[in-house]
Amino acid sequence: MHTKNIVFGIGKMLATAGLAGLVGACALPPKDDPDALAQYEAANDPFEPANRMVFAVNSAVDTLILQPAAVTYRDLAPDELKTPFENVLVNLMMPISIINALLQGDMERADIAAQRFAGGAATLMLGNTQPHKAPVHEDAGQTLGVWGVGSGPYIMLPLLGPSNARDTTGTIVDFFMDPVGYVARPELSIARGASKAVVDRSKNIDAVRDLQRNSLDYYASVRSLYRQRRAAQIENGAAGGQETAPTIGFERDTNAPVLKSDAGPGGSATTGKLNGN
Repeated sequence: MHTKNIVFGIGKMLATAGLAGLVGACALPPKDDPDALAQYEAANDPFEPANRMVFAVNSAVDTLILQPAAVTYRDLAPDELKTPFENVLVNLMMPISIINALLQGDMERADIAAQRFAGGAATLMLGNTQPHKAPVHEDAGQTLGVWGVGSGPYIMLPLLGPSNARDTTGTIVDFFMDPVGYVARPELSIARGASKAVVDRSKNIDAVRDLQRNSLDYYASVRSLYRQRRAAQIENGAAGGQETAPTIGFERDTNAPVLKSDAGPGGSATTGKLNGN
């Protein structure tokens, strides 16, 4: 109970600080310059000054904590333990994927997620080999997108990374709707999230470094890649030829399609393509 109160307290403080920063650091539209106004509207980032401040803090946390942990895991963890450990993490995400797939009316993906989760449980109890079903990743932000809800303005969340109004709402919905949170102790949910952040970060270390090194504007490039990745996820990968956005935060789908590395409208292009994860 105390742990749950602490989690809610931290979340409340982060939300309050984030909202205060957004309110106090809005970028006003440049009304006297048509080209600048068009770029402002294309970026859809009215909170850019505050978002950049949060992004700087997130980048510092990544540099000091998350990246070293990810490098340690990638280089020192025994390979024979990585696969079962990562399979457990993925399987623990399947219940929320099942719910969201059902809400989207996608019975096929709900069935795949259910089979993956059931197979993972059998693996733990009976010692069977890991099921061959590839995991599916569905979240409430994707569900809202499938329902036709617009993305809303871009938001950089403390620690959680790139988001928007729709996906932030989805993150909150998933937190309260996740069955694992009801049947397991809060410590398990926290450990699952932290472990998944380290594992996902370990898979894009080189890609993030390339993006940092080659981007004319690292913040704008991350913003563009996040939007491309989320659009592809909502379409369940229908937009081909794309790569996972190397963002700082909790990646929900490390098997997302490949994204182009240019920043797109409202951002600066990178000078080279990513190497991938």
